[in-house]
Amino acid sequence: MKQPVKIPVSVVMITLNAERTLKQVLESVVDWADEIVIVDSGSADQTVAIAERFDCRIFDRKFTGFGAQKQFAIDQAHNPWVLILDADELVTEPLADEIVTLFSNGLPDCSGYTLPRNLIFLGRVLRHSGQNRQPVLRLFDRRQGGMTLVPVHESVRVEGAVGHLSGILVHYSYGSLHDYVLKMNQYTTLSAEEMAQRHKKATVALQGVRFLFTFAKIYVLKGGFLDGYPGFVWALLSAVYPVIKYSKLQEIQDGAEKPQTQPLLVVEKGVHSLNGTH
Repeated sequence: MKQPVKIPVSVVMITLNAERTLKQVLESVVDWADEIVIVDSGSADQTVAIAERFDCRIFDRKFTGFGAQKQFAIDQAHNPWVLILDADELVTEPLADEIVTLFSNGLPDCSGYTLPRNLIFLGRVLRHSGQNRQPVLRLFDRRQGGMTLVPVHESVRVEGAVGHLSGILVHYSYGSLHDYVLKMNQYTTLSAEEMAQRHKKATVALQGVRFLFTFAKIYVLKGGFLDGYPGFVWALLSAVYPVIKYSKLQEIQDGAEKPQTQPLLVVEKGVHSLNGTH
């Protein structure tokens, strides 16, 4: 049986408890990628064991923010060209074939390429809601660029021409609403901390307007209603996201502006309460 031809591309990703999707993601690239680099930040599940079965080059590193963590992974690659994936993004066969063809006659002419990405949410592909074939720059020459070094909502930036591929990258981002809430809690905290470092002020008075505008934009203007119930939930949670983010920013600002006092511990007939409340 003829072995697949490997192309000089390093697939790189960061992981943390990614066993839900990692096997399928690695299966989508192992036959054609020259190497797979994984930087794990302390997984407690089978993530590392799965990566070992695919002969990945595995590094353990404390999480320091998404931008810095991904850039560290990129820096470990042996090849100039890298494909950076999240551990829940699957390369479809048409996209894999397109990437292999791109490298069949040597290195590409562009500095990087965008891939159209589709989101799977509540078991359904969101064909609308602003998520259909969303272009993301993931395949690039690391000599021409890298990650933006921000804690969250990082992206790839390159110098030079950017081409566009047509094969789909499938994003299985949330296994359940529970997963979504966990990620939203993490991302909104990181975003609020990053905004606080930039001395951005929270505008609490605009929270209601911000919620309504975001929901209307996704559900109405971007056709989220055409995605059925998943589209409604996606629009709703997407509208909640900035409200929580700015509320956390306000919380940080309040903590910095107000004197910190220790709560008064009251003991009364064996009942403990804080600040005199039961």
